[in-house]
Amino acid sequence: MIRTKRFATLLMTAIALMLCRTESAFAAEGLGNLTRVRMGLAARSTTSMPFFVAKERGFFREEGLEVELIVMQAIQTIQATLGKSTQFASATGSAVSSAVRGADIKVILAVTDRPSFDLIVQPNITSVQQLRGKKIGTGGVGSLAEILARQILIAHGVRPEEVTILATGPSHVTYLSLKAKVIDAAPLQMPLTFTAQDEGYRKLVDAGSVYRSVQGGLATTKSLLSEQPELVTKVVRAMLRAIRLIKTDRKYGIDFIKGPWVDIGKDPEKIAARVYDVAAPALLENGLVDEDIQRQMIADASVRVKPAYPVLPEQVFDFSIVRKVSAALR
Repeated sequence: MIRTKRFATLLMTAIALMLCRTESAFAAEGLGNLTRVRMGLAARSTTSMPFFVAKERGFFREEGLEVELIVMQAIQTIQATLGKSTQFASATGSAVSSAVRGADIKVILAVTDRPSFDLIVQPNITSVQQLRGKKIGTGGVGSLAEILARQILIAHGVRPEEVTILATGPSHVTYLSLKAKVIDAAPLQMPLTFTAQDEGYRKLVDAGSVYRSVQGGLATTKSLLSEQPELVTKVVRAMLRAIRLIKTDRKYGIDFIKGPWVDIGKDPEKIAARVYDVAAPALLENGLVDEDIQRQMIADASVRVKPAYPVLPEQVFDFSIVRKVSAALR
């Protein structure tokens, strides 16, 4: 009897091992049929949400792609793509600056053309004019926050030279400087802007109403565009499907924002709906921006980079594939 039980146990164990090996073989075979793609993301923010949705909902896999999303610093996403460690990057602003310098990279899809920043100030400041002689914290020279700070000042008749613009670091670090009263104002990114307002700081200006710029999207090398247009088309199609799902399904979008993919702070239940109601309408259903925005981004980058020759939009942007895919999805 004991021998029979031992034999039965050994038999069941052997069968279980065989099933595990069979499942592993099938999984490996399935993965082998997919094209591996690596993408560098500058943040786990709402502008990178379409990447995560496309992965979570299986849109990439339906295109025959096994996509790995890697979060790194903005400039590193471009360096990795140029070095062929990744095929795509989400840091479109850094891509524009690199292209203006002459790098082999182009922006091929835009997630939004409205920066998700607000100018947040100390409670006692009620106008941009009151910032004369004050300190504004930003992410550093050439960062989107620094560009936005200057554009907001100019739009309200204040010369940037009349304030002190400091490099205080990422938004969460800059906010600590605001709370410590080291600075008087800062362009803060959503959702931190909601936290600041809830804690008594004043929203003075919606940066998106003053300045339009691509924030989030896809950038890739010119060589990949010319050599593997089918791969680029598949990635773009999955991204546009994700954007359209987010825009049309509010419940899904809010639930997704609450989940682990997007970083919106410690209390997602409290602000997820607020984040969605600002972020979703700003997403670009067709994935492209007009030439005026392209030229403005090139001009802003050229101030810092100082290229030897004028740079044209077609040297930095290529929306040919996104136009075709967008038309086909209608």
